[in-house]
Amino acid sequence: MTRITQIEDRGAAVAWSPIKSHADVIAVGSKDSGSIGFDDCGGELELYDFNITNGDAASPSILGSVTTTSRFSTLSWTTASPTPQFGMGLLAGGMVDGTVQIWNPHSIMNKSESLISTISKHSGGAVSALQFNPHATSGYELASGGSDGEVYISNLERPDAPHTYSPSSTDNHNQGAEITRVAWNTQVSHILASSTGNGSTTVWDMKQKKPWCELKCENGGIAVSDMAWNPSEGLHLVTASGDDRNPVIKLWDLRASTTMPLAQLEGHTGAVMKLAWCPNDASLLLSCGKDNRTILWDLFSLKPIDEIAILDPLDVESSNTEENMYGGGLGSSTKLRYDVQWSPLRRGVVSTCSLDRKVQAHSVVGAINKSGRAPGWLKRPSGVSSAHGGRVISFGASSKTVKIQRKIEEPQLKATSEKFEAAIANRDYIGYCAARSQNASSANNASEAQIWGFMQIIFEANAREQLLLYLGFDPVEIGKAASQFQEQKEDISNGVSQMSLQSPTQPMSKEAEFTVKQALMVGDFEAAVECCFRSNNLADALVLSSCGGAELWAKTQAQYFDREVSKRPYLRVVSAVIHSQLAEFVQASDPLQWQETLAILSTYGKSEEFQSLCHALGTRLEEAGDMPNASLCYMCALDYDSASKYWRQQLQEASTGSTLDVLALHSFIEKVAVFLQAMDAGYTMSDETGQLFTTYATLLADQGLYETAAKYCQYHTSQECAILRDRLYQSGVVGCRQIMDALGNTPPQFPFYRINVGVAPQNGATAANTSVGRQQTRAQSNRVQQSSMQQGQQTNRNQNHQQPSASTQNPDQLPPGWMPLQDPSSGRTYYANQSTGETSWEKPSQPTAQPSYPANTVHSNTANSYAQNQHAQPNAQHQQSQTQPRQAHANLRADTNGIKPHGSSAAATTPKTLANKYGDGFVTSASHPELGEQYGNIGTSNPYSGAVRPGTASVSSYKAAPVSGTFDASLANQVSADHQPIADGLLQIVASLTNPNLPLNPSERKQLTESEKGVAILIKKLSRGAIDPDVVAKVQQLVLAAESRNYVAAGGIQKSLVDSVW
Repeated sequence: MTRITQIEDRGAAVAWSPIKSHADVIAVGSKDSGSIGFDDCGGELELYDFNITNGDAASPSILGSVTTTSRFSTLSWTTASPTPQFGMGLLAGGMVDGTVQIWNPHSIMNKSESLISTISKHSGGAVSALQFNPHATSGYELASGGSDGEVYISNLERPDAPHTYSPSSTDNHNQGAEITRVAWNTQVSHILASSTGNGSTTVWDMKQKKPWCELKCENGGIAVSDMAWNPSEGLHLVTASGDDRNPVIKLWDLRASTTMPLAQLEGHTGAVMKLAWCPNDASLLLSCGKDNRTILWDLFSLKPIDEIAILDPLDVESSNTEENMYGGGLGSSTKLRYDVQWSPLRRGVVSTCSLDRKVQAHSVVGAINKSGRAPGWLKRPSGVSSAHGGRVISFGASSKTVKIQRKIEEPQLKATSEKFEAAIANRDYIGYCAARSQNASSANNASEAQIWGFMQIIFEANAREQLLLYLGFDPVEIGKAASQFQEQKEDISNGVSQMSLQSPTQPMSKEAEFTVKQALMVGDFEAAVECCFRSNNLADALVLSSCGGAELWAKTQAQYFDREVSKRPYLRVVSAVIHSQLAEFVQASDPLQWQETLAILSTYGKSEEFQSLCHALGTRLEEAGDMPNASLCYMCALDYDSASKYWRQQLQEASTGSTLDVLALHSFIEKVAVFLQAMDAGYTMSDETGQLFTTYATLLADQGLYETAAKYCQYHTSQECAILRDRLYQSGVVGCRQIMDALGNTPPQFPFYRINVGVAPQNGATAANTSVGRQQTRAQSNRVQQSSMQQGQQTNRNQNHQQPSASTQNPDQLPPGWMPLQDPSSGRTYYANQSTGETSWEKPSQPTAQPSYPANTVHSNTANSYAQNQHAQPNAQHQQSQTQPRQAHANLRADTNGIKPHGSSAAATTPKTLANKYGDGFVTSASHPELGEQYGNIGTSNPYSGAVRPGTASVSSYKAAPVSGTFDASLANQVSADHQPIADGLLQIVASLTNPNLPLNPSERKQLTESEKGVAILIKKLSRGAIDPDVVAKVQQLVLAAESRNYVAAGGIQKSLVDSVW
């Protein structure tokens, strides 16, 4: 413990300031007379600032003082402030003349009149005990006890006119001995305890005006020198014995007993004079006694932690002088401490008062650490933490409960999402799009109204007819208008027949008519048409060309359109339709007239070319800078990637910087989610859109919408999305059944790779440096491990292929399954086999090839041997199929870094080529001592019961037997536990499709039959471990997507498998 500072030449009673702005201030009331002789000159009340925190702790400064008519016995300070003039609370002093005096500390500091009132209730001696109620609501209550055995309560709501009363309603309230201590309960404001010089402690109930209980703490009239309540437990208190023969501290639990203490602290050899229970850590207690010891106790272990030394090293020399002066017998007794107190605000700081007239401040923080625990005031009084799903966990100092609440950060997003999901629950997308378009129109948002209007048209059965109507081209109205049309010219009568071809036709001259007639006579229609064009008789040219064959007809049409299209623009449309040149028409179209162009495409475009034409029109508009309308054309083309450009642009414009606007994000997701329902199931979402879906799903999860979040995190396969799926699955909230349905009723894959970090091989020279080396090369080791896993997986994939002969192998190439690794401690390269678990310091050599016949190299995945066994022995096939896939799966996760070489010889660690010496296809430890030594005696003995084994047979190459496509539901029982959900999911899908009540046409029934065969083959291969783990993972994702009705994602995975694997 460290002394911080001290006040010299003051034999005093003290009280720490409870005011936060004056935390270093202490009130000092003199206990002795101020004179040199025997005259009583009264006392003095001083306010000192210890300056603990301002760097000048060695020199306490006096803030103010006032003289008193009597000396002090005890002091108490409260924060209660009846009026603003009592900004530093109230200070009460118990005087030796039996009075209680009340001061205003603020006035003392300002050197103004500070004495407020004097209470004269005690008689026949000093006021020996004094304490203000520590509770804020009762801070005006002051308890006092005197040497007359009386206890009084003074109400200081009016400090100038205090009201004083007894804690008992009867006259028999005198405790018969000096009151040594009064203490208010720290948890209940109306409970007060008082201890006496006759060994008893009374607990008063101020509401009932009577004693609650009485403790017989000491026997034989021994005084209870001090007493204190537990600062955090209202039914625990501690008492100190004033007996020099048995100086113990007793801990009481009033719930258990009022006659037998809970425990005793023994350490003092003289009477205990003062106790102080730490207000910030209930496990710490200070005591000082007549044995000149000030002990810090640990109430958890009931043992002393440390002591506050009487002498500091700087005081040793002066103490030696004093001991010599008084014959060596009185020096130590003059330093006896009679008071110890904790600062209520400076944690870990205590004050002591001693008979050598010193008031000292000490820090006990260093001593507290000896208990092995951090002090209680370092514990957070309150805390809050956020959890997944918007849950907030909090605790506070005023409550002993932990609260778990859900904080909705985006209430508008939550409400909007719930409304959207409820609206599309019945899959009425046409009605929903119509409502959204109408709402946007009402809000004067034309662009949004058009988007949802086009979205509605996509879902209509007669979409192209509805598109014409939406663009403003009603065939009925247009036809009606045309039939009622009247030209406003006098020389042309009503009716279509008289207007058709006369306008562009001029009267033909006799010379032209003669030439045309001559050409017709010889059958030269081409010449006749040419003459008509030259004479500007276009109608006659068209009629004559129809008689001259298809080539002349086409040529005449082209010439007609070339001459007239500039005069009559509608002929450009006719030309494009007749010549099937709608693509060229789109490229030459006016972007400002895009609606007319789209209407023409809708009317004349063929089904197989309509989407491409709409896309071309969208590109034309995008190049012209009209992105909103281009997006509408892309929607007609069912081109999501292009259509969503404008939607993402809307999202970016609504967002600020890198912070996405959540409502704009919901609007984007809303469009995409509805639009995807109109697309083929094989669509694969782009990474950019998939990331937005993941962000949206995360936001929904943060609002507690787990089920909806699970629905939208199925659209992407990123790591972030995989983590979210796992968190949703592990959430365990109410409604988890719906979450499982959204996730496909199958637990999602663990989103992280498990990598076993092992220990590199050691030898005598490097073992001592392994720890340091491992730390220095941690990053390098991690990279090597990842590389090793990838190489190991690739090795297992290629184990079904026959190994190349030794003559074609690279001499620097490692044998199959082996890979180089680096020892992090020594930097040396060693070699590990992914398949067998062997390691070696020396580079293994290639296995020797057998020229006469190929031998099977034994690996963990023995797919080739399995295929041969299946062909040779059906019984053996069943046994092998049960063990080999699991062994192959385990070897994929082999820990190469956790294996130590068994030796340094390359020959001892090279994989051995084992040929089966029996014709039954079995390779067992019974037939190979090498396997028995490595794996134990596993496998069968003689599968030929009652027969002699055939002789040694050569092992020849073979071709794997085909897998039968016969469907058998019992096959799922043979699949390993890891793959069981895949088999169950596939069988469930097949069962639902084979329902006799399901209407299927002949083509669909044929496809179902082929699907059953495919499922049967897949499950059989799963049971044999003949499918690559990466493919198995993709199949599992496909099944999950299909079960959750996410056919878009399922179709994308199936397309990927078909393109790359199947």
